Amino acid sequence: MPIAISRAAGARLRLGLCAALGCALILAACGDRAAPSPEPGPEPQVAPSAAPGAPAVATPPAPAEQGVRVAMRHWPAQGPERAVILALHGFGDAGELTYAAAAEAWRARGITVYAPDQRGFGANESRKVWPGAAQLAADAQRIAEQIRARHPDRPLIVVGHSMGAGVALAAAREGMPADGLVLAAPAIAGGRALNPLGRAGAWTLATLLPDRRWTGEGVPLAPPSDNVAAMRTVGADPRHFATPSSRELYGLVRVMDRAAAAAPEVTTPTLTLIGRNDAFLAPERVRGVHDRIAGAAGFRIYEEGWHWLFRDLQAARVWDDVATFALEIAGD
Repeated sequence: MPIAISRAAGARLRLGLCAALGCALILAACGDRAAPSPEPGPEPQVAPSAAPGAPAVATPPAPAEQGVRVAMRHWPAQGPERAVILALHGFGDAGELTYAAAAEAWRARGITVYAPDQRGFGANESRKVWPGAAQLAADAQRIAEQIRARHPDRPLIVVGHSMGAGVALAAAREGMPADGLVLAAPAIAGGRALNPLGRAGAWTLATLLPDRRWTGEGVPLAPPSDNVAAMRTVGADPRHFATPSSRELYGLVRVMDRAAAAAPEVTTPTLTLIGRNDAFLAPERVRGVHDRIAGAAGFRIYEEGWHWLFRDLQAARVWDDVATFALEIAGD
C-alpha cells in the first residue's frame, strides 16, 4: 500500500530506517566472530519523577566520571499499581517517541511505565556514539535492577521494540530481573539465521569506514508503519536520527547475534509480536529464534501490523495484548 509523507520528515525517516534495519538484517550472517566491543561503562542512574511523561532520570548523584546521564520518561500507574513495565526502544529512536501512547494505555490499567533513551540515542549526551551490544545489555540490566528495587512487590515486564527487543533478550540471559519479556518486531534473528557473506561485508565496512554515515539514498523505500502522522512526528523530532554509521550497522548485527545465542538460556516467560507487513523482518526467521527461547509463552502475528507495532494504526490491539500479558503474570 503506497504511503506518502512529507519530504522534510518522512522521506528522510524511511530512507534512514531502511538503511539502518534493512542493511543490518540483509548484511547479517551466521559466524560467531565479531569486532571487539567496548568494556561496560559507568552505570546509568535512575531517579523517579512526579508527573506522567516527565523526565525520570536525572544527573547521577556522583561525579560525571563515575556515572552517566540517562534520559528516561516515567508514567505512574493510575489507581493501585498492578505491574511495572521497562520499555526499550529501537535504533535511532527514543523512549517517549516509541511508547508515549502505549504508556498512557498501560497506566490506565494500573501499570507503571519507565521508558529510557538507551545510551547512544534520544536525548542523551552520548547520542550517535555507538556503545556496543554488550553495553546496551548491561545498561538494561542495571536499569531493571534499579526499577526492581523501587517496586519490589510488583512484577517487572521488560518490553523491547526492534533493537530494544534484541537487547532485552540478551540482557535476560545475563540475569536482568524480569518476570516477563515482550519482544515486539524484534531484531533477534542473528547467528545461523543470517548470511555469512553479508556479515563479512558489514564487518569490512565497520572496520574500514566505521564512522561513515549512510543516508539510505538509492535504497528502495519501505515505510515502517501505516501511521503517516506518527512518521511525520518522529521524522521531525530532534531526538530521532536516521543516518546510521557503519559501526552502528554492524553493531545491530551483534545485537541480533547476542539475542539469538541467548534464546535457549532464557527461561523468563516471553511473548513475541510481529506485523505481517513488517518490511524489515521475516516472521519465519523471528519465529525460529522465538521457538528456541526456553520460556517462550506465545507468538503473535498482526495481519494489519507493520514494524512500528506500538505506533501503527492498529496499535491499540498491541497495547492491549501487552497489558493483558503483564497482568496475567501479575496474577490479575
